[in-house]
Order: sequence, then structure tokens, then C-alpha cells
Amino acid sequence: MADFNNVRYFNEYYEEGSALRKVQPAYEPEVERPEVERPKVDPKRQERIRKNRERYNVIDLKYTLLVACSVAIIMAACVGYLRVQASIASTRVEISSLQKEYQEITNENIAKSEVLNASVDLDSIYNRASKELGMKYADANHTILYQSSDPDYVRQFQDIPASK
Repeated sequence: MADFNNVRYFNEYYEEGSALRKVQPAYEPEVERPEVERPKVDPKRQERIRKNRERYNVIDLKYTLLVACSVAIIMAACVGYLRVQASIASTRVEISSLQKEYQEITNENIAKSEVLNASVDLDSIYNRASKELGMKYADANHTILYQSSDPDYVRQFQDIPASK
């Protein structure tokens, strides 16, 4: 058997043909940066900074109550918004059902009107009125013309003045 301990494995590509890939290193070499001189810090000042950070990083009761009230207000606004959206959706459904019902009633009315119009025979009405009841069309002798004081307005039940 072959001894695999002496075999070397490389992370290189084997290419057939004349086009070779460029071999890229597995890591980027670090660029050396010049060391920046830092000013010396006063230990008392450093202690004050640390205490201030501790004091400001503490979550106190006021902050907790403020956050809780803010979350409660936001949640109430969200619930109100969702209620309004649900109300709008139900109103839209109701409107569409009422429109459908209105269309059905309108179609029924049109159909009934056509049935009534088809059942009326105008020739038979004319024959009965003229022959049986003795009615006839009005001629010029039956029409009375008069001048109204207000030509834009006519009272329906007002007496017609006697002709001159």
C-alpha cells in the first residue's frame, strides 16, 4: 500500500489547455500601519468617565415607565388602526351586497314593467274609448287660452278666468 503520510496536498487548480488561472493567496497579508502615539490618560479622569458611563447605562424606573407607556400607546394606536381597517372591510362587503341586491331589484322592476307594457293593447283601448264610450280628440273649439299674470308659475288648482 501507498504511504499517504509523505504525500503533499496543495490548494492549487489543475487546468488542462493553455488558459491558466492566476493563483491567489488564501489570505491577505496585513499591511503594517504606523503606530500612533496616544496621549497619556489621567487615572482620575478615567475613573470619572467610568462612573459617568455606569450612571448613564443604568436603567432606572423613570426610563422603564417611559418605555412601557410608549409601548402601550403604540399598541393602542395599532389596535385602533386594525379596528378601523376591519370596519372599512366590513362596510365594503356590506356595500357590495347592497349593490347586488339593488341590481336584482332593478332587474325585477324592469322585467315587470316590460310584462305590463306587453299586456297593454293600445288599439283596444282606443277602440273602446272611441266606440263604446263615445270619446273623441279635442279640437280647436275645446281649447281655451288665457294670459297669466306670472308666466313662470302656474297654480294647479286655481280657477281659470272667464273668457272676455
